[in-house]
Amino acid sequence: MSGPALLTPRAGRLAAALEEWPGRTVPLADVWALFAAADPASTASPTRRETLAATLTALAAAGVLTPSKTVDRTAMPPLPTRVTLPAAAPTESAAALARAVPWRPELAWAMSARLTVGQVSALQTINAWLRDRGRDDDVVPLRERSLELFGREKQLDRTLTTALFSPGRLTLGLLRTFRARPPLAARRVGDGPVLLVVENSDTFDTLSRALTVAPGEVGHIAWGAGAAFEASVVSTADLSGVRAVAYFGDVDADGLRIPASAAVVAVAEGLPAVRPAAGLYQLLLDAGTPQPGQPVVAPERAASLARWLEEEQRGSAVGLLTGGARLPQETVTARRLAAYPGWRAGLTA
Repeated sequence: MSGPALLTPRAGRLAAALEEWPGRTVPLADVWALFAAADPASTASPTRRETLAATLTALAAAGVLTPSKTVDRTAMPPLPTRVTLPAAAPTESAAALARAVPWRPELAWAMSARLTVGQVSALQTINAWLRDRGRDDDVVPLRERSLELFGREKQLDRTLTTALFSPGRLTLGLLRTFRARPPLAARRVGDGPVLLVVENSDTFDTLSRALTVAPGEVGHIAWGAGAAFEASVVSTADLSGVRAVAYFGDVDADGLRIPASAAVVAVAEGLPAVRPAAGLYQLLLDAGTPQPGQPVVAPERAASLARWLEEEQRGSAVGLLTGGARLPQETVTARRLAAYPGWRAGLTA
C-alpha cells in the first residue's frame, strides 16, 4: 500500500507539528526546527538530511504539504526551501491512513472520525501501547505517560483540548494516567468569591498591591506563570470560596491560547469557567503600544484565539495578531490603574 499508510512514527510526529504551525508557509529553517523537536534522536545522525528529505516526500504524498520548486543544494540530497501547508487539514489522506490500521476495540471510532494525519499518527502510537501495555495496572501522571508514548512530555497536554478527547473517544482512564495538580501561586487579598489570575509576575505584583487596598469582589489573586496555568488551573479547587475565575494576560498568540486552553480544562474538571478580566483587557487595548516583529497569525487562527475575549475586544486582538504585533500586559501600571477605574469590570461573580 502507498501513501498515508506508509507514514512512519517520525513522519507522523512532524505532520502533527506542521498542523499546529500558525501560517501556511514554513521556511526550511523552521522545518528543520520542527523536525528536531519531532525527532530529537536524529539530531546527531550523519544521515539526518536524507531522513528529512524522505520524511518530507512521505508527507507530500499524504497531502500534508507541498514542497517548493526552489531547492537548497548546499548539501545532498536537495531540500525544498520552504513547504506550503493546505488551507484545511488533509482529512481524506488521514481517512485512508485510518482505514489501513487494525484498531483495537477502544479506538475503533478512529475508522469513521474526521481526523488529521497527525492525529491518526498519534492514535497509532496509542493503539500500539494499548496492544503491548494497556493491561498494565500502573497509573502515572500525564507528562510521564506522554513521554512514554510520544517521547515528548507535553504532547498529551496539547491533545487534551482537541477532538481526540471528545466524548466517546480518548480518556485519561484509558491511558491509565491523570493530570497532576501543579501548585497555583495565589495570595488572599479579600473575602470575595473571585480569583484573578495574572499571566506575568510584575503585573501580578502591581495588581496585588491595588487589590490589597481595595479588593472589591476579588478574594484571591494568582500568578499564572505563563503556560503553566494550563495545568495549574485544576488547583483552583484548593482555594476556598472561589466561585468565579478571571484571567488577564498579554494580547498575543500564547497570551490568548493559554486561558482558552485552561478554560476547557476547568470545565472538564467541573471548576468555574475561566473568563477574561474585561476591564483590564480594555485598559491594555486602549493604552498599549503595539510591539511589532511577532509571527503573523493567519486570520482564521487569529479569530479562533480571540474568541475567548469579550466580543467587543476581539476585532482589536485579531488586528494585532494578523499584523504581527502584540500588547504586553506590563502596560497596565499602577498609574494607569489609578486613572482608569473601569479596569475592575469583569471582576465580579
